[in-house]
Amino acid sequence: MKDHPIVLGIDDATFRLKNGKDYTFLIGVICQGTRLVKVEKRKIKIDGKNATKKIIDLISKNKKHIQYVCTHTITFGGFNLIDMKEIYKKTQKPLIAITEREVDLDSVKKALIHRFPKTYKKKMKNIFNAGNLYETKIETAAGFSPLYFHKIGIDLMEAQEVLKKCCIDSKLPEAVRMAHIIGRIFKDY
Repeated sequence: MKDHPIVLGIDDATFRLKNGKDYTFLIGVICQGTRLVKVEKRKIKIDGKNATKKIIDLISKNKKHIQYVCTHTITFGGFNLIDMKEIYKKTQKPLIAITEREVDLDSVKKALIHRFPKTYKKKMKNIFNAGNLYETKIETAAGFSPLYFHKIGIDLMEAQEVLKKCCIDSKLPEAVRMAHIIGRIFKDY
């Protein structure tokens, strides 16, 4: 693995359900190590089911330039859950979906049943397709912090190495951290 892997980091933009819009944006940031290379956005439906397709599009458009893909969780725009297996199948790019805390699967399932009584099973399938939730420790300016992640197309040791190389002062990989910051611009959108 290179000292400065090329990573596509993805997070969603801030959105408000009360503004009358039913969409938000996926923000994709490509970094080589900590150096910003490119920023892109794609429109996704809030609570929809098109985030998987939009991430596949982002990866495919930049496929020859990126080595790894890191997302901030598997949920975007509310409950627009990605299917990690589908993304990997279509792109063949290693995918790491990170979260800053353990997931309470029972609470998520209850929320999905309440909000999507007829279609919650498909959304739950995407959660199960993400596979195991792993834990690692990332060194930050404040010491070591736990980071949780799902992975596909990459072994555990390599995934941990990618995270260690791409997390600088934060426990989020730099490309994901930048996507998160850029996504906050849209809070009044």
